[in-house]
Amino acid sequence: MTRTRPAPAASDADRRLGEHLPVVVRSQDTRIPARRRAPRTVAEMRARLAEVRDEQSCGACQGSGGHTETTSSGGVTRQNWVRCDSCKGSGSA
Repeated sequence: MTRTRPAPAASDADRRLGEHLPVVVRSQDTRIPARRRAPRTVAEMRARLAEVRDEQSCGACQGSGGHTETTSSGGVTRQNWVRCDSCKGSGSA
């Protein structure tokens, strides 16, 4: 015969601990400087990666590595990619 153990009822102490822990974690997080705080959500991680990418991008081409030039002759329009001379096409400073 198999007996199932009843699920333990949440005691008052468990409930209070569950309410107390998030408050303590949030108060500790506020003491950490923003640049040193670990990102906890996907949005925070993406924002941090975008900041790093912007800090390291070339000032002349804004990280794109170059630009397109459009020329027209004889009724034909052409677009050519021109490499950035400052970063040699890498996009980083």
